[in-house]
Amino acid sequence: MMKRSILIALVCLTLALPSYAAKYAGEFLEIGIGGRGVAMGGAMTAHTEDPLSFYWNPAGMAYVSGLHASGMYADLWNGLANYSVVGLTMPLTGAVLGAHWVRLGVPDIQRHPDYDNLQFPIVVGQDTAHDVQEYLLLRHAAPQGMFTDNESAVFLTFAKQNAFTLDLGWSYFSVPIELPVGANVKIINQKLGNTGGSGIGADFGFQLRVPTSELIYEPWKAKLAYGLNWQDATRTAVDWGENNKDAIPYNLRHGFALIQKMPGRDSKVTLSWDVEKRWEVTHHLGVEYNYAKVIALRGGLWGKEWTAGAGLALWRVNVDYAYLSRELGTTHRVSLSLRLK
Repeated sequence: MMKRSILIALVCLTLALPSYAAKYAGEFLEIGIGGRGVAMGGAMTAHTEDPLSFYWNPAGMAYVSGLHASGMYADLWNGLANYSVVGLTMPLTGAVLGAHWVRLGVPDIQRHPDYDNLQFPIVVGQDTAHDVQEYLLLRHAAPQGMFTDNESAVFLTFAKQNAFTLDLGWSYFSVPIELPVGANVKIINQKLGNTGGSGIGADFGFQLRVPTSELIYEPWKAKLAYGLNWQDATRTAVDWGENNKDAIPYNLRHGFALIQKMPGRDSKVTLSWDVEKRWEVTHHLGVEYNYAKVIALRGGLWGKEWTAGAGLALWRVNVDYAYLSRELGTTHRVSLSLRLK
């Protein structure tokens, strides 16, 4: 019943396909990518450093060493939609390049006529419908056909690491600084029924990492990090044809992270916080415990919704899992990264 209600709600939103497409252009890119990032509540801007960093902050890809193939798959909203990512990351001399494809597919959506002229409430048998969704449920309205929603984006990423020593001149006091920068060019394609649109946009990001052992007290072996990702900096324009264009508003996403070494072999704890505002202000909190660079346990808060997950790194393979419970249904996400060279 839950799945059917979700489907009918989607039908109601898509009765007028062009207006829906314009209003929600690029919305599929707000879902979140990768098991690690989602499990940490999306609080990734300051410390992300794996092949899927192109989504959270393209600057983080500067830390990737070696050729990597990566991907993710998720059934969303109790199987109503599928969400997938696949791509390659390749370091070059002094820089890192990446190409990734992101896709959201919603199959078998019912097509119904326009019910805008109905006057509610409407009595249906012994029940009363107060809106279109209730009317469809009570009438068991048969669809006039089926259509699909296919939305995809190709991300082309460039990242470069910048490391230097900041000499403050206080009794030979100097601080090593890491300042990676990165950028995305993304090509968006969306098709909703017979309506299609496409556009090109850009993201820009940087991170700033400073070891606290140089600032506070040497046994406190931690790093402080700040990150900023300016998404859709060019106000990505999606062209639906017939002079119907929609500009995706930019999003300034930034945050802080504390990466603290722990007792044990290569163990650490990461605490992170992000904030963003595209449609509304959303806060993200995340925590991760990583033991011996092999096993990771994670948790987070994405707005008001809890997240959790785990990761496993063996040989050249990293596998990450995330659990996220939302109003439309629980989602499980699994992402994988394989070092090819």
